[in-house]
This record gives sequence, C-alpha cells and structure tokens, in this order.
Amino acid sequence: MKTLALIIGNNEYHEGAKLTNAVNDATAIYEVFERLGFDIISKYNCTANDCSDLLADFESKISNYDASIFYFAGHGYELDGENYLASIDCQIPPSNKYHAGQNSIRLSEILDIYKKNTNKINIAVIDACRRAFERSGSVSLAPMFAPKGTLLAFSTSPNEGASDEGFEGHSIYTGALLKYIGREHLSVEELFKKVRKTVYALSEGKLTTWEHTSLINDYYFNTGQLVHSITIPYDETVVKDIDYNESNDFGNLIIEVKSQNWNKQNPAIDKLLKMPANQLDKNQLFILGRNLLQASGAAHSAANFMESIGANIGKYTIGGENHLLNGILFEIYFNSHGEFRKEKTKTYFFEKIIGLRKVDSLKSSFIFISKLLENTSYELIYIPKSTDEYIDINVVASTQNTTNAIGENVSYQVISSITYNGLDITKRIENYNITGLNENGLKQTVANFFTAPQGMIQIHSNLELQKIAFIKTITEENDW
Repeated sequence: MKTLALIIGNNEYHEGAKLTNAVNDATAIYEVFERLGFDIISKYNCTANDCSDLLADFESKISNYDASIFYFAGHGYELDGENYLASIDCQIPPSNKYHAGQNSIRLSEILDIYKKNTNKINIAVIDACRRAFERSGSVSLAPMFAPKGTLLAFSTSPNEGASDEGFEGHSIYTGALLKYIGREHLSVEELFKKVRKTVYALSEGKLTTWEHTSLINDYYFNTGQLVHSITIPYDETVVKDIDYNESNDFGNLIIEVKSQNWNKQNPAIDKLLKMPANQLDKNQLFILGRNLLQASGAAHSAANFMESIGANIGKYTIGGENHLLNGILFEIYFNSHGEFRKEKTKTYFFEKIIGLRKVDSLKSSFIFISKLLENTSYELIYIPKSTDEYIDINVVASTQNTTNAIGENVSYQVISSITYNGLDITKRIENYNITGLNENGLKQTVANFFTAPQGMIQIHSNLELQKIAFIKTITEENDW
C-alpha cells in the first residue's frame, strides 16, 4: 500500500517552553517510515512560514497515495474550541486566537484535507499535551472526531498532560509506539491498543492514550516490507539483497559472486578484495561481507578469506565500524529477504568468525548483531557478546541394552529429555539424527542448534554419555 507521511518535530520554542525529545521522536519515526518504504515530507523545528508550505505540499500529493500519516511531536493546545499544533514561533501559551492561528497548524486543517480524501486510509498521530493541549503539561483539546476513513491517535486522553520523557531519548508515547510500529501484520487498531497498555503501565496509570477511528479498511504499518529491524543502518537493497542489482563495476562483480558458479565467483572475489576499503561505502562493504560468507561454501577465494579472517578483517575497520564484518554476521542469521533464519543459520567458518567477538576493535560489529538478535525475541539462539554466558543444557537419560540389526549387544544412554532454561528441546535435537554419538557429539549438535561456540555449551547429565540414543530410535531397532 503506497503511503505518504508528513512528520513534524519541534523542540526550539522560546525560553521556558523548549522541549528535549520532540525532534528525537520525529527523527526516529522518520527512520522507521523510511524503512517501511513510505514517501516522507518532514520538518524539524518548524516555523510559522513552514506550516503553510508543509500543508500545501501534503495536500497536493495525498491523492496519489493509498494511505497517509500525519505525525506531530511538540507543543499543542486548545483555544476557543480549536486545536492547535504549535510552530516554534508560537508563544506558549498563545496570547490570543489570532496569534495562535498565525503561528500554528490547526488540527482541523489536517482533518479538512482528510475529508477531501475519504477513499484513503488517513492516520494522524499527535504526541502533544491535551490539557487546554500541551506536551510539557501546561495549556486541552476540544472533543475531536475522525472523518470517514480516518484514525486519530493522541498521546493522552482529554484534559491530561503529556510527557516529553519516559523512554531514553524519547517521550513515553513515541517510545512505546516505536516498540510496536515495525511488528509485521499488526493492525493499526491493535498497535495503538498495545501502545496504550504500555504507556499506562510505564506511567503507573497517570497517562492513557486516546484514539478515535472511522477507518473502514484494515491498515498495517508493516506487511513484511520493513527490513528486519529499525536498527539496521543499511539500505534495503543490501538487507533484502535477493534482487540486488547495482549497475556499476562493483555491483557487476557482486552479481558474479551471487551466481553460485565458482568459475565466476573466484575471479570476482579476487577483484573485490583488491579494492581499497576506504573507496567502498558502508552498503558496498555490507553486501560484500554477506556474499563472502555465502560463497565460502564453494568458492576457494572466499573460503581462503574466511579461513584467515582474523588477519584479513582488520583493514575493513574504518571510523570504529567494520561494515564488512557486519555483513558477514548478518548473513549468518538473516536470509536474502532480510528474514531471521531461526534454526537455519549459515554456519560456514562459524567458530573463526565468532572468535572475533573478543577483539576490541571489532566490538561494534557484535553489538550490532546482538541488538538485531535481541529484537527477534527468539529464545533459542546464542547472542554473541564480549562477556560470555554459558548455555546450560540439562539431560536426563537411562541405560538400555539392545541388539542392533546385525545381532550385536549394544548399550545406549537413552535420552528422555533435553532442556534449556526450562524449555524442552528434546524433539528438536533428536531431529539431528545423532544416535551413537557421545557427549562431545551432543555438545556440537547443541552448539549448531543454538548457533553458538561449542565451548559455550555445558552439558549436565545424570549419566556419562558414551553412546546416546532416543526412545524412538531404540523402538525402531527393536522392531527390526
């Protein structure tokens, strides 16, 4: 769904009315919307003159879109039944309605634009106070009703003050909104319900967000188009690289590396690795890293690089960031659609790569991937950090003697349960077909399952595991 967004964030009001986080809030919303593929009109510290230009631009473009979103962070107030969103030129509180009208956006002006476009989905998100209507908590909104096809969302209920703080660097409302806005296939109504619960809990019941909707159709901010996380500082073309097609010398070489034909891959990789790192931008380094790992399973030039990655990676650290290593790490955990692989991670040269986590100059890369993995909320994955945390695995087994297919007596330690943090992962580990392995074999299997260094796996079993099996395996052998 093609979406147009107008984003305004105002901090720099006159002395005594300045805000701290409104511009941060608007900037963060901009970054999310950009990753969602929305077209954006934006202005920070908007003057009175800017207001009319922004509205005119918004109104002239809205008919070309399926949906529109207006987001405002700053001071707001109600005067004589009209609701105003203050430019930085506006006195807070305003001296009279004429001053207010000249130096603010009337919320009714936004709604009038929406009334002319009722066949669209229109959303207005106002992070401002509603106490005759101001974010920092001094002056309240008149009752507002959404025109057909419109959802109005406010950071507070009528006659409540709003908070310019609450999340580090963000208001409590926008901070909560950012937690949910990128979640796939979450309807806009459910999203704001979750925001309301979060704000209410974090404010200890002092703040209640408010919405009024006359939406006819469903709307989802993210239907899958959002590149996995809002914390990824790379273009969508290299994060969702399935259709990567940069038409220059570098891009043509990457296409060769992606060919899965090692006769093309090897010479292309050799040329790419000879390019000076400081002549490649962060997106080029990122996709090069991804494709080096991808090709290392077959192309010897990539495999040689990975085999000596400790010696090779340093020259790609520029300004404290190693975008090539970021690409390698991303490729381990995320596929060509930018989707989390879960148990299907790519583990070529994993022990060598993960061993770099303790190199001081490369720590930023492991902070980068750790944040992405934490955002997945997937419990069964090792998150690489400079401070190691062991993965404790509890195994319950019993000794069972049986006869194999050729009549030999065999003693197995038959596993009845494998648990991690109270979660039973027995069936998942059993799927690896590890019958006959000892404890070290089980440890390697569990390491593969968690995408973790083998040394971080601690097996705690009631029996010495010399030849393991599972109940299903033993039953099948007895049925032979």
